[in-house]
Amino acid sequence: MNEFYIFSIKEEFYKLYKDKPGELYYIFNRIYNMKKSDKEYGYNLFCQISEFLDKKYINNLLREKYKEKIMYSNSNNEHIINNLFLNEITILTVKNPNIKIETNITKPSFLKDLKDLKLHLFVCDFKNNNYYFITRKKAKVC
Repeated sequence: MNEFYIFSIKEEFYKLYKDKPGELYYIFNRIYNMKKSDKEYGYNLFCQISEFLDKKYINNLLREKYKEKIMYSNSNNEHIINNLFLNEITILTVKNPNIKIETNITKPSFLKDLKDLKLHLFVCDFKNNNYYFITRKKAKVC
């Protein structure tokens, strides 16, 4: 099972790390693996870099997008895709500090939908040491 943690990066830190995502991942990885006694320091560091998420907005966006889909279900802050045709089982949980995705595939459907949030989203896969920014959708020019 793959686990992705998605963080909203503050504008000034996005500008600083957009071309150096490995350095940003290093910071999040250190926070993720901190000892319990260092959690207060980790929280302060996290608050400097990240923005807390608007859970209500994100939940509503996902519900609206998938409300007609038979493969989708949700409960409070948890959204589930169980797509037998694509062999995908994905659980997305919206929390204040991050979005957590647990899935059996490498590119879950929810990732493309998060582009609609128009935030600087940074994805961390701590188990596989993988990381990347989710590129925002571009506005169409007529």
